[in-house]
Amino acid sequence: ILPVKNTLPNKIVVVVIFLLTFAYYGNTVFNEYALDDAIVITQNEYTQKGLAGIPDIFKNELFTGFFKAKKELVAGGRYRPLSMVTFAIEVEFFGLNPHISHFINVLLFALLGILLYLVLSKLLLSKFPAGSWKNHIPFLATLLYLAHPIHTEVVANIKGRDEIMSLLASLWAFYYVLCWLDSKKKKYLLYIFLTFILAMFSKEIATTFLATIPLSLWFFTNKKIKDYLLPLFPMIVATIIYFIIRQKVVGDGAIKTLPELMNNSFLEMTNSQKYATITYTMFLYIKLLFFPHPLTYDYYPYHIPIINWTEIEAWGSLLLVIGLVFIAIKYFSKKHIISYSLFFYAISLVPVSNIFFPVGVFMNERFVFVASIGFSLISAFFFVQLLPKWIKKEQLRIGFFVFIMLLYGIKTFTRNMNWKNDFTLFTNDVKISVNGAKSNCSAGGKLMEEGIKKGNEHLRESYLKQALKYLNHALNIHPTYGDALLLLGNAYYEYNKNFDSAIWAYKKLISLNPNHNLAYSNTELILSTYDNIDFKIKVWEDYFAINPNRFETNYQLGNLYGRYKNDLQKSKYYLLRAFHLNPSDVSVNKDLGVVYGFLMKYDSSLIHLKKAVELDPKDAQTMVNIGITYLNLKNTNEALRYFDKARAIDPSVQIPVNINN
Repeated sequence: ILPVKNTLPNKIVVVVIFLLTFAYYGNTVFNEYALDDAIVITQNEYTQKGLAGIPDIFKNELFTGFFKAKKELVAGGRYRPLSMVTFAIEVEFFGLNPHISHFINVLLFALLGILLYLVLSKLLLSKFPAGSWKNHIPFLATLLYLAHPIHTEVVANIKGRDEIMSLLASLWAFYYVLCWLDSKKKKYLLYIFLTFILAMFSKEIATTFLATIPLSLWFFTNKKIKDYLLPLFPMIVATIIYFIIRQKVVGDGAIKTLPELMNNSFLEMTNSQKYATITYTMFLYIKLLFFPHPLTYDYYPYHIPIINWTEIEAWGSLLLVIGLVFIAIKYFSKKHIISYSLFFYAISLVPVSNIFFPVGVFMNERFVFVASIGFSLISAFFFVQLLPKWIKKEQLRIGFFVFIMLLYGIKTFTRNMNWKNDFTLFTNDVKISVNGAKSNCSAGGKLMEEGIKKGNEHLRESYLKQALKYLNHALNIHPTYGDALLLLGNAYYEYNKNFDSAIWAYKKLISLNPNHNLAYSNTELILSTYDNIDFKIKVWEDYFAINPNRFETNYQLGNLYGRYKNDLQKSKYYLLRAFHLNPSDVSVNKDLGVVYGFLMKYDSSLIHLKKAVELDPKDAQTMVNIGITYLNLKNTNEALRYFDKARAIDPSVQIPVNINN
């Protein structure tokens, strides 16, 4: 670390930043995996390969390793390979160890704090010289930033490492820009390129520094514009390289309107409601920066309600935004730190604000991870420059700052505990995001999962009751929520074997998505435990009416009509449809062979029975059925040959008696 004039001793800064960071976030090291960690770590096939999966991480979109196929789930796609590479390395050397990953997150956040301090010191101290920590805007701003509870989503969630790494590398590049301005040494241009390309491959939000770095230099240095355009060139080159590679991996990144509320929060809104709601979220961000409580991972519909321009929330938020814009512009020419901080905040927030393109959700606490630097600067300026005008006694001012840091620390420490695992996070935040469909669905699903675990029999009934309550509420909020319907069907079955309600949920899901694999497989599973044949037939006939070209539906109807109703014509009709949908299915070939045998169409029977044993050569009973069919065709030699084959596979298999007669 290069020394910075007129600052606190660097060793003291490093020690204080590390101690405070681990004081605030050290308890996350004991946490487990939570929320999106499954997507990037625990259920991502590329990450699970360790070092061998790194090429696939770079060659595929973020969700591909989780879904095993390319999915267009969010507008523009996601390509952030660098943090996933670190996860793959951790898996290679430590296996699935969330404690190591949490420790690395905290360590990286501490390093981020050091770089933030260095950058702010180089920028500000010529304008705001300070002799001690209490008058040291860069130091106070860094402490406030590190302590702020709004950052818990990023640091306490392992997946949030993409945010940490992107900002860390961006600040690193920023630091080298300042070093180049001081020395004009060409090596710093290379360092700028290398660090900024790391930032871009961590997360695209780094592009905002293409605007905020020149803004910062204009505000706080006396250099001419031509002096700081050159160090921007390697950043631009790094950005171009990233987007070329991103385009090859993800595609053109065109913004698509996704027809699912959980991926497009504005789906059910008019344009007027959309921008009124966006304006309201601008107020909510500011509110959470000033008063970070309550915090939640769920800002999906409709934790934030639909806002209309007829409501005071919209106009109050708009007036606040206009007021801040007015202050930023008014003090821009004076190069005032408040103006700079407001511009930095706005530039960093705009890409994730939904104003120009959708990001899939109304807002998120992690979206202000970069922007909150602007808030921290204004807060530090308040303590150093404004508060002394109102509170003359220095000890009171110091006490006030320490009190704020203590409140931040308590909130951060306790919020980290909510991120312990999915169960604690979901069951806590559902009480905050009461009208959030996502939190209700997630809490319901997790309660059901825990309730049916072996060893939790004493909790089963209460957990399943809560699960049903949350899942039904999720559907009240979002009636076509596929995940909630699937989980609700599961929960009804697990709670009291309520077949009618479970099938209602699966049927509604299939009506929304006629090829929902889990809805079909879960239906098969629960019906296999039910004895009412007429009920089973009714269920599959209802499914057939929705999607007549689904294999499972046709096969189940064919099997049920043949085996239990002795309706061979209906059985043949459905089984033939199933066969045409999947000619390589063993069961449908076996059943068709049997049906054709009962219909005395022995040649057709042989075709399907032989196909079945070709697919499953160890099926002794089907060998016997082929032998019986040959007997019916008066071909005793072939019949005996197949009976011998059957005995060779399973000596206990039943062979027709008196075949030699």
